[in-house]
Amino acid sequence: MYMSATLQFTEILLALIKGNTGLIDALYILSQDGIEKQVRDCAKALLLLMKKGHGFSDSLHIIQNMKVHFNSMYITLIAAAELTGAIDKALEQIASDLQRKKMALEKAYNILIYPAIIIFIAASGTLMLIFKGMPLFIAGGILLEETITETVFGIITAGIVLLSGGIALFTAYFRIFYYDSYGFRIFYMMDFLLKNNITMIDALDQCIANIKNRKYSLNLKAIKREIVNGIPFSDAFGKLMKLPPYIKTWLSVADINGNAGEVCLNIKNYYEREDSKKREVFTRLIEPSVIILTGSYLLILILTVIIPILTLTGGLI
Repeated sequence: MYMSATLQFTEILLALIKGNTGLIDALYILSQDGIEKQVRDCAKALLLLMKKGHGFSDSLHIIQNMKVHFNSMYITLIAAAELTGAIDKALEQIASDLQRKKMALEKAYNILIYPAIIIFIAASGTLMLIFKGMPLFIAGGILLEETITETVFGIITAGIVLLSGGIALFTAYFRIFYYDSYGFRIFYMMDFLLKNNITMIDALDQCIANIKNRKYSLNLKAIKREIVNGIPFSDAFGKLMKLPPYIKTWLSVADINGNAGEVCLNIKNYYEREDSKKREVFTRLIEPSVIILTGSYLLILILTVIIPILTLTGGLI
């Protein structure tokens, strides 16, 4: 998965830069034999692009289809760091965030192993019922030829419910564990950008460019207009985004003290805690969700296969 390669590339590059190795020299070291192929290929591609005159952040944007892949939010941080000479700080923040996401995904994988096994066994049982069980039922006279279509339809329906429910369940859990809330993303960027002497307006422009959700993008544009017109930081955000009292209080502190960067860090940490709570709730729901899903699967089989067979054979009056 690209995240592991990106994390490895970031951590090694950060270690080299912190050891007073220049960016180009660090990339040259990463392009040598002995380095993992994914990291080595990325370093070679970056060196080639930068020798042609591209900046580091621009080069990262161009090679997005490689195994080492930085999303637009990370590239924004690096682009800002290029202006202030703080690439090591950007890489440090990105490495920390990638490590957090990697741990969250590993947790999601571990949580979903059990339901995946259950769904796999149930799906295998469905196939065996169709290809092995039904011929035996027909040969033994348990299942009449005129009821085969209805029985097959019931089995297939149960299988579709099981597989579609399982796919929906897994997709929802991976999205919850992998994607952060928009509140976190906004203040994650604001925190870094403001602390690196990027103006509030420019920081909002970068957030607008990176937040793909239409509602949040429109709100950020409106917030930017409000601030340009002299509206205080807290009022601009409070008017256009539904914010809990905790965040409104911190925004008011930024108006009073003028320390918006430090305030954005506290707000980012708040959203991170809220995202963690949400993930914990969904973790507790995974087992009952699987029980409901498999129960629905068995209920359909009972209603469409077992009961009709028992009725035909006189086992159910």
